[in-house]
Amino acid sequence: NKPGDDVVVILNMTPVVRHNWEVHVYGKKKWKEVFNSDSAAFWGTGDVFNPDIKAEKVNKDDKWYKLKIHLPALSGIVIR
Repeated sequence: NKPGDDVVVILNMTPVVRHNWEVHVYGKKKWKEVFNSDSAAFWGTGDVFNPDIKAEKVNKDDKWYKLKIHLPALSGIVIR
């Protein structure tokens, strides 16, 4: 298992859109949204997505990063 193979599944089971939701990840700085159940391709609104995910180092001495993710209401996303 290489860090480039890691995926994170994030579910928002509330009826409220969450903008800039903080997610902490380890070891990998670059992330890309590969699935969004709110996409218009899946009959969702297509309004809330993550074209560019920015990673901010939490502590300069380790490999923990903080991501700010936009989460559509009542849906799930997968980032890799």
